[in-house]
Amino acid sequence: MTTGKPQSRKPVTAVTYLTISAVSLVAAIFIGYYYFHYMKQSGTEKMDDRVFYLVLVLFGMAASALIFGIMNSYASLKGIQSNVTYKFTGPVVGVILTVLGGFMLPKGSTDQFLSIRVFDQDNNPVTRGNVTLSFPHYQRDASINEKGMVIFPDIPYDQLRNKIIINIISDGYKSLTVDTLLASFSPIDVTLNQSKIIRITGTVKDAADRPIRDVEVSVDGTPYFAKTINDGSFELPIPDYHFGDRITLVTSHPAYEDKAKQFEIESGENNIEFVLNPIPVNNVKPKGK
Repeated sequence: MTTGKPQSRKPVTAVTYLTISAVSLVAAIFIGYYYFHYMKQSGTEKMDDRVFYLVLVLFGMAASALIFGIMNSYASLKGIQSNVTYKFTGPVVGVILTVLGGFMLPKGSTDQFLSIRVFDQDNNPVTRGNVTLSFPHYQRDASINEKGMVIFPDIPYDQLRNKIIINIISDGYKSLTVDTLLASFSPIDVTLNQSKIIRITGTVKDAADRPIRDVEVSVDGTPYFAKTINDGSFELPIPDYHFGDRITLVTSHPAYEDKAKQFEIESGENNIEFVLNPIPVNNVKPKGK
């Protein structure tokens, strides 16, 4: 019986190590590019912390494989026997990168933005009004912009998970108070209900800018009317109307010509001015004989 010699393990070629290095380099570049150009721009802060650490681990593994491949390919090309230094330098570097990167993990910013979006019952932005934001120890106040939004900058990060009160006042809408917990810095959406009564105010004068009293101002086709007082002013509440409705106001006075004005309701308080002309007196001449 012949005793065969133990077969020696075939050494890994330099091409294999170079391939590992090239693939690892491409992977490291791709991971970094994808994170900074996609995830970093679209992620929220809390998600971004987790993604950052995941990317850090993947990048450390890619860097580890890259250095491992470079050192072993160099050893293979030079005919040097791979020892512990060549085999473990890559993994050690990867671990060091991951640990050091952990100290660079983004920390929660002390200043945050909190936006509040205000809508009406038809889901249209409410473009006027005021919002008061109350925290346990202080208040913030801002106006609603033309996009139906209020942005409160410089909110301390430690206010997260604290109780806040949101008060919203807007002309033509019922005031709203929201008592809630600040769970995140995502936009807060609120809906306002329109007031049930629209008010129309105004004045009635003549061409010489003198006020006219006792002029009846009515909403055409409805029983709603009001009369002017000494300064020519009037106030006319009309229930069950909504923003966007078109109405016609008509004046009536025995000594002045009637006048009508049509307009669209745009807010809870609408101001209308009338200038009336007196009714001409017909001078009838007596007939001659």
